[in-house]
Amino acid sequence: MIEIGIRKKEFIPYYQPIINSLSGEIIGCETLLRWHKSNGDIIPPNAFIDIAEKNKQIYEITDLLIDQVTADISSLKGLDDQFYASINVLPRQLENQTFATKLLQKLSEHEMPNHRLAIEVTESTPFTDLKSAKRVMQRLIDNDISIKLDDAGTGFGGFSYLQQLPFNTLKIDKMFIDTIGTCDVKANILNAIITFGKKAKLTMIAEGVETLDQVEYLREQGVYLIQGFVYAKPMPFDELKIFINACKSNDDNCLACRLD
Repeated sequence: MIEIGIRKKEFIPYYQPIINSLSGEIIGCETLLRWHKSNGDIIPPNAFIDIAEKNKQIYEITDLLIDQVTADISSLKGLDDQFYASINVLPRQLENQTFATKLLQKLSEHEMPNHRLAIEVTESTPFTDLKSAKRVMQRLIDNDISIKLDDAGTGFGGFSYLQQLPFNTLKIDKMFIDTIGTCDVKANILNAIITFGKKAKLTMIAEGVETLDQVEYLREQGVYLIQGFVYAKPMPFDELKIFINACKSNDDNCLACRLD
């Protein structure tokens, strides 16, 4: 079924905005994968990602995703210079120079400025060749593509990756955000992550933020970049365009502006 879906290009990007809670501006978005089957069914990623990774079909799916994302974002007009869309890749993809070459070629084909695309790498699987990964990542950084560590503290490697690899952004996982205002021991871990991020001079993005109380707590801790349902759910590209235009015009259709 996945093979058929790849051939039919049924795997498409949804976009979840990332908002600066101080200004209400949309500074970028994370690209999240959805499987839109030809019969109209929409299959969430947790139903197929693990299988696609085991079968190595995830590489073809990532290629489809990069092609669509670069086409989508390059078609947007009047974006702030800071705006970017991030895509998720596996550690082993970042150990391969071919991946970097194909990515840069695709950006060139769509005449999309390199800084408009960012890479997020999850800790769900480990890096196996840190030297190769560092070379590939540095090549991307040298070409204005930022690298973000996703789900930090939830999987393999932990903060050792931040010491050995050239990440510039730390994404704080929802697991830790959910502890805000509770007695959960992980609330101490959240504060430790934030302290580490500040001392390491990393950009920090909080994921899975669902309440204004969480936004306010993070703001007090110096974490201003927010991704989560409190501002917006993942959305198809047509809805993203509407969301961006609403934010730019500061109108009442923009929840981020109303919450600011």
